[in-house]
Amino acid sequence: MQIDASLILNKTTATLTARLPLIGAALLWSGFHAWALHQYAGFSWEISVWDSSIFNLVLISTAVLLGSLLNYFPRTGIFQITVGLTLVLAVGCQWISAQAMVAINADETGYLEFLSQSTPIRWVIGFVTLTAVGVSAIYYTRWMELLDQQTRESDLKNMAREAELQKLQLQLQPHFLFNSLNSINALILTLPDRARQMVLQLSDFLRLTLKRADQPWVTLAQELEYLETYLEIEKVRFGHRLEVVLNIEEPSRTWLIPTLVLQPLLENAIKFGLYGTTGKISIELTAKMNSNQLQMEISNPFDSDMQPASGSGFGLTGLQRRLYLIYARNDLVKTNIMTNTFTVNLTVPAKP
Repeated sequence: MQIDASLILNKTTATLTARLPLIGAALLWSGFHAWALHQYAGFSWEISVWDSSIFNLVLISTAVLLGSLLNYFPRTGIFQITVGLTLVLAVGCQWISAQAMVAINADETGYLEFLSQSTPIRWVIGFVTLTAVGVSAIYYTRWMELLDQQTRESDLKNMAREAELQKLQLQLQPHFLFNSLNSINALILTLPDRARQMVLQLSDFLRLTLKRADQPWVTLAQELEYLETYLEIEKVRFGHRLEVVLNIEEPSRTWLIPTLVLQPLLENAIKFGLYGTTGKISIELTAKMNSNQLQMEISNPFDSDMQPASGSGFGLTGLQRRLYLIYARNDLVKTNIMTNTFTVNLTVPAKP
C-alpha cells in the first residue's frame, strides 16, 4: 500500500493550524511560569525553565489523557465522573512532575524545599486546569453530537422532500395517461384512425417523458416544446374545438422552471373549458418576466352552471405541493373565476 506523504502533511498541517491558539496559550503560560520563578523565587533560569517545562508538559499530557478517557464513559453522570477523574489525575500529575524535578535538581536544597511547599498550589492549578479541560471536552462533544444530529435530520428531511417530489412527478404521468387511454378507448369504435394516431403520439410523449425523468429543471422554451406534444394528443380528441394561444415574451424563454409545471395547468384548463361543451374554445397562455421572476397566466372559458368533468383533482393540488417543496412558498399558484373566465396565475421565482 502506497502512503501519500502530501496527504499526511496536509492533515498534520491542518491539525496544527487548528490548535495554534491552544499551543500559543500553553507557550505563553510556560514562559510566564518560568519568568515568575526566576523573578520572584530567585531561581536560576535553568531551574525555572526546567520546572515550567516539566510541570506544564505533564499537565498538558494529563489533559489529553483525560479528554481521551471521557470518550469511554456513558453520558449519564459524566460530570461526576469528570470530577473524580480530575481529582485522581491532578494528584498523579503533581506527583510525576515533582519526582522528575527532584531527580533533575537533587542537589538544589533550596529548590527542593520550595517544591515541597508549593505542592498544594501545584495540585490546585492542576485540578482547576483539568476540570476546565474536562468540562470543555464534555460540552464540545455534546455540541458535535448536536451538530451531527442536526445534519442527519436535515439529510433525512431533504431525502423525504426529494422522495415526495419524485412521487408527485411520477403521479402526474399516470394521471394524464389514464385520461388519454380513456379517450383512445372512446375513439376506437367511432374514429379508429384518430385512435391509432393518438396511440402513436402518446407513445412519443411518454418516450420524451422518460428522457426528461432526470431533469428536474428545464427552460420555459423546453417546457413549451414538451407542451406541444401534449397538446397534439389533446387535439386528436377535440379537433378544431381546441385552440391554444401562446403569448410568450422572449426574455422569459430562458428562465429555469421545474419540469412538468405547465401540463397540469393546461389539462386543468381543458377540463374546465371543453368538457361538457360542444363549441370551440380558446385557452390563452401568457408568460413574462416581472421583478426577476416569471409570471404565467392561463385563462379559459368557464361556465359556472356546468359541472366540471370528474377526476382526481390531482393536477393543481399536486403542482401546489411540488412548488411548496421546492420554494417553501404557498402563494405561487392562484386561481380566479370572473364571470365566464377561469384564470390560473403561476409565479416561478429564481431557482433556489
